[in-house]
Amino acid sequence: MDPLALLLDIVAVAVYPGGLFLVVLAVMVQRSGGLPRTRDLDARAIVAVIAAMLAASMSPVPGSPAASLPPAGGATPNLVAAILLLFVGASLAAPEPWSVRRMVAGGLGGASLVLLGLIAASFSVAMIAGGAGGEGLTARILAAATALIAMPIVVQPYKRGAGAVGRVAVASATVEFVLALLIPPSLQWPATLIAVGALAGGAGLYGLLLRATRALTRREYPGLVALAAACCAAAAVAAVIAARP
Repeated sequence: MDPLALLLDIVAVAVYPGGLFLVVLAVMVQRSGGLPRTRDLDARAIVAVIAAMLAASMSPVPGSPAASLPPAGGATPNLVAAILLLFVGASLAAPEPWSVRRMVAGGLGGASLVLLGLIAASFSVAMIAGGAGGEGLTARILAAATALIAMPIVVQPYKRGAGAVGRVAVASATVEFVLALLIPPSLQWPATLIAVGALAGGAGLYGLLLRATRALTRREYPGLVALAAACCAAAAVAAVIAARP
């Protein structure tokens, strides 16, 4: 591998958009959402944190080092790979047992994001984030809504005890990834800085929503699962419309 490409890969995972940037977002989500503060780490939580960092490093945020990697036009982090990493992190960090509602919510969140591949006829996150015009943006917004509704039901980041750090990391990586899909990756300075600031602000706002809906997600309220299903169905329709020639 090209040494420069290797260096940029390391920066993407360890600093931005993974690593340190994910830590900043996690602190914002944790504090605004009133999530548990703990430093206890077991093996499962450590692996969950690593999976979250890798998934976050694939976020199509403006200024990502991946945009500087060959081939020309930037590297293409894979949407399916990022989703699988988030699922791995969630499966390791989320408390057991798994109810049917939690599994359904997880399936809806994952399906809504995978269907975005229809927009660009590709699973490249950069192409998905920047393509298909207004219809594609509608599909991305609905998919993001599905994932953000489903995530606290699946991960239950408000739970204390073993794995709490991993749960917050996975929740924050999910927020970063889905919000980044709403940002055009081709932005130039200073719009890049504004967009990154808006993403961070969105993470803090989402934490407040987690705090406000904690009782509902704790009970795995059926209405939230139904809302996620409705958003997923709408996202599928929008993605099919956006994919039409």
